[in-house]
Amino acid sequence: MRYKIFLSSNQKEFEQERLFIKQEIENDYLLNRFFEIFAFENTSASEKSPQELYSQEVTDSDIYIGLIGSDYGNILESGISPTELEYNLFNRVHNEAYIFIKRTQFRDDKTTQFIDKIRNERSYQRFSDRYGLFSQIRKSLGDFLNKNLRNYRAFDSEIIPNSSCDDVDLESMELFFDVLEYEPLNTIRKNKGLTHVLSAINAGDWQDGEFKLNNSGALFFAKDASKFNISHEVKMVRFFDYDGVKTFQKTFANSSILKILKEAEIFFYKTTNIISEIKGFKRETIYEYPFEAIREAIVNALAHRDYTIQTASITFYIYPDRIEIKSPGRLVYPLKISELEENKPIHRNETLTRIFSKTIYMEHVGTGIKRMKDEMKRFGLDEPEFRESGEFFQVTFRNNVNNNLNNRQKIFLKSHIDEITTQEYMGMFDISRNTAKKDLNQLIEEKYVSKNKNGRTVFYKINM
Repeated sequence: MRYKIFLSSNQKEFEQERLFIKQEIENDYLLNRFFEIFAFENTSASEKSPQELYSQEVTDSDIYIGLIGSDYGNILESGISPTELEYNLFNRVHNEAYIFIKRTQFRDDKTTQFIDKIRNERSYQRFSDRYGLFSQIRKSLGDFLNKNLRNYRAFDSEIIPNSSCDDVDLESMELFFDVLEYEPLNTIRKNKGLTHVLSAINAGDWQDGEFKLNNSGALFFAKDASKFNISHEVKMVRFFDYDGVKTFQKTFANSSILKILKEAEIFFYKTTNIISEIKGFKRETIYEYPFEAIREAIVNALAHRDYTIQTASITFYIYPDRIEIKSPGRLVYPLKISELEENKPIHRNETLTRIFSKTIYMEHVGTGIKRMKDEMKRFGLDEPEFRESGEFFQVTFRNNVNNNLNNRQKIFLKSHIDEITTQEYMGMFDISRNTAKKDLNQLIEEKYVSKNKNGRTVFYKINM
């Protein structure tokens, strides 16, 4: 198999550099074994338009090499140049984009704006001539091979030399057994002890007669994983506004994985809107989102994040209209978003995932995406959205009630109450009669609710 490189630039400005790069890769014995390069000027006649052709080629490529100089280039009907369009197309579905900016005394305004956009999304390198350029390209391709041809997923199974069983948090172990789905481990625990349990689930190994944790074992069971320089923080924030400016509440979780899941559950129930509905003699609590779907996304973020990225955290952000869970690390090559539900998972962290699979949180590996979708559908909400952006993978859950409504109105519409009086609406939210009437009248205007009368009693019914 050879990885496909898409070479993108203003063709006229970089005519010599493009030819040089293509020739050097094709003439290099090592690079030519692993890479093939697509350069638009070398393509034969096609029934497709040029834009259709390079759009298809860029999305099918594994690596994007972008050259930027002083001239932005021709403007397409979309208002951007072919180079920027190619960058956008690749950036939506892939991660391995290498940008090289030529040192020059002049740049047009559109080029400067394009560079500013790239600066906010990924890193880039500068060059002065084609020889320096290719030297940097060669190094980038070497790094790509090093990451993809070695056992890239080995980080989670690396042994921590300075660890021992003294680093194990017994409370985290108990949490593990509380959610355990693999019964033989209880027998091992009873007959041989906790160290043999850790060994059985590959949370570490014996070295020189002493048991040492690996990175997965530290993430699950260590008193303090940060002691071993493992970045595992989860930032949880509830925002007042839709843009993430006004913070209502926040917390930073740095404990073991199962403790983080508990903290996330507490944070969710503490900061999302709820109501209590009486059905018969029972009081039922209704939330904005199904927590089972949210928890599944957090489990996936913890299990599949790239722990070698130490400058970023998992984020769990709750907005008035959505929840976003973002994890460092894009999908593992060659997995694509369109393939997420095919039950043929490709794991970055094999060892970590296997430990998770022993619990109720991941008892059926590869079905998490479907469970998220099913839970949202059951709750009457749209399916979650999945996207890659820069170095991150993000899941978005949307509360698809009209954003013009306030939280009381949104909660009421999700309560599935057949009918309600003004007095009952006042009691549900502990508000005045004027506020209740204002809410209900707006719902009538927006055609969410119909006003009805039964004798002298006026009630409001949610339109189905």
